Amino acid sequence: MAEGGQSTPQQLAQQQSAQQTQKVSDVIRSYRPTKVFKPAKQESFVTSIDFDDQGESLVTSGDDDAIQIWDVKTGKQTKSVPSKKYGAHLARFTHHPRQVLHASTKVDDSLRLLDLHNESYLRYFQGHTDKVTCLALSPGSDSFISCSKDDTVAIWDLGSRHAQGKLKLSTPYLVAFDPSASVIAIASQSTSSVLLYDFRNYDKSPFTTFDMAQYEERYTPQTRGKAWTRLEFSNDGKYLLVGTDYHGHFVLDAFEGKLVTFLVGKGGSPGRAAPVSTTGKPLGQGDACFTPEGRYVIGGSGDQHDLLIWDLQQTPDTNHCLQPMIKLPHRSSTALVEYNPRFNMIASADKELYFWLPEDSSRGV
Repeated sequence: MAEGGQSTPQQLAQQQSAQQTQKVSDVIRSYRPTKVFKPAKQESFVTSIDFDDQGESLVTSGDDDAIQIWDVKTGKQTKSVPSKKYGAHLARFTHHPRQVLHASTKVDDSLRLLDLHNESYLRYFQGHTDKVTCLALSPGSDSFISCSKDDTVAIWDLGSRHAQGKLKLSTPYLVAFDPSASVIAIASQSTSSVLLYDFRNYDKSPFTTFDMAQYEERYTPQTRGKAWTRLEFSNDGKYLLVGTDYHGHFVLDAFEGKLVTFLVGKGGSPGRAAPVSTTGKPLGQGDACFTPEGRYVIGGSGDQHDLLIWDLQQTPDTNHCLQPMIKLPHRSSTALVEYNPRFNMIASADKELYFWLPEDSSRGV
């Protein structure tokens, strides 16, 4: 990707340092895109983005069959690793800062563990027989989980190329760990359900199942069974986000499964394929996420050019719908969005990758 925007590395570092200790609520309204990176190939799309544990590096994968690493503090690309033969999607940092796990998009359906230091693969994880749709790493160990279109969920450890276990379910295309790393949620949209398992006893039946049928019928009847794109726990463990392609997003009580609110305000689809999709659209990982303290959800506005912020402390309307607290102006569509786990910074992407910082600290940029 080529670099754009006017922030110098020194300015970005100063902005990061100045804002990292402020509460999200103090800066959430003032975010503006301060750095943009344009794709090397005009028609290529970013398909996944992820921050490392320290919030200092960002990894992206794209349909140009490459993995890119970015230094958050300097706003510079530091590495580009091609994966022409097997492709790359769902690139995720492990807890080892120089290791990236990713799914393949071509040739086979294996997962690959990349060592960034020497740009070589440490391990292949083979066992799926169709495309991987979601990867989730345990917050507290080297365990990780993969979902696949082969209707299996596989449990792995980074130290072994063999799966530790498998679950056979109907369309289990999205998975998330809770913050304690003791519970996993698996979303099966064809059955309109989210299943919760005790991770230590994943081979047992789920200890609870959230039935989403009534909520889909009420809010997303046209795309029932088709459009879920994101599953994520808030870091305080209170909420579970079920993102959809273009209607809006469900926020559930993570303990009881009851609907807290349905987030509205999107203007259409960001143009990415949901895991169940066969449209051939570019891949994605959902266009909404929680902020680190769990109060806000940040998301794209579909085919419009705003970044939407929902405040979960605001009261929904009588239909349990919640409008965005604010729309942050943007000049590009947002198909992917992630909030930095350590700094007050947002990354968003479609064809271009954007770094967002609070405006108060970016005057003169």
